[in-house]
Amino acid sequence: MPNETRRGYTVRACRNIDELAACVRLQQQIWGYTEGEVYPLRLFVNLAHIGGHVIGAFARGSTSSHGGEMVGFVAAMPAWRDGRRYLHSLSLGVARGHENHGLGRRLKLEQRRLALEAGIRLIEWTFDPLRAKNAFLNLVRLGAITRRYAPDYYGRVESRLQQGLPSDRLVCEWWLHSAWVQAALRQQGVPRRRNEKRPQAEIVIPADFAALAERDHAEAVRQQRSVRRKFENCFRRGLVVTGFEPGQDFGYYRLETLHENKPY
Repeated sequence: MPNETRRGYTVRACRNIDELAACVRLQQQIWGYTEGEVYPLRLFVNLAHIGGHVIGAFARGSTSSHGGEMVGFVAAMPAWRDGRRYLHSLSLGVARGHENHGLGRRLKLEQRRLALEAGIRLIEWTFDPLRAKNAFLNLVRLGAITRRYAPDYYGRVESRLQQGLPSDRLVCEWWLHSAWVQAALRQQGVPRRRNEKRPQAEIVIPADFAALAERDHAEAVRQQRSVRRKFENCFRRGLVVTGFEPGQDFGYYRLETLHENKPY
C-alpha cells in the first residue's frame, strides 16, 4: 500500500515503464552522471521481476497522469553471500527542492517493509564517508552499521558530487530486526549526545566536505586520505561504526566493538 507523508508525498513501488524511466532522469538531475554512468532503464525493469524493487516518491497535486511527479526513488537488487540472501541497494536519491522533507528515510523504510515481507533481514549499500548528511541518515535515522571501507570503490566517477576525488565508500549493513534499527525507529533518528556514552574511537570529518573540496582540492585530497587511513585502522582492530553525531563544523563517527549477542 502507498505511504503518504505529511507534506503531500506518496511513497510506493513504481508501476509502469514511465515511472521506471523517471529513475534514469533523476540520476542525471541529482548526481550529474554522464549517460554511460547511469543505471539504465532495462535494469530497473528487470529489478521488479527478479526479487528486487524500485520504489518512488511522488509529489501529489502534480498534473502528471501517473498520479504525481516522481521526485525521488530507491532501487535494490537481490544478492547472495556466505549462504545468506540479502538486498543490495543501488541508489537512493531525492530531487532538488524536495530534500529535507524526510523522503530519503521514508523511501528506505518502505524498502525495509518490502524486504521483511519477502523474508529478507539484511540490506547493504555504499556511501561516501565524507558526506555528513548521508552518514546521519544511514547511521542515526536508519540504524545501520558499517565495518568495511572500500577505497576508490567505483573507480573514476564523473558525477559532480564526486568532485574529481577517488570514489571511496563505506559499506552499510542494515540488519532489519536489529536493536540498532529498532532504536532508530523508536527515537525517530535522534542522535545520542556525545557525553551519554564514550565510544572506543571517533573519526572526525568536515561538516561540509563539498564546500571544502570546491575551495581547496588539495586539502580535500589530504582529508580523504587521512579519513581512509583512520577507518582502515579501526576496522583492522575489529571496531564497528555504530553512530554519527553532526555538528556545525565537524561530524563525528562513533566506533565500538560489537559482541556476538549484538545485531550481526
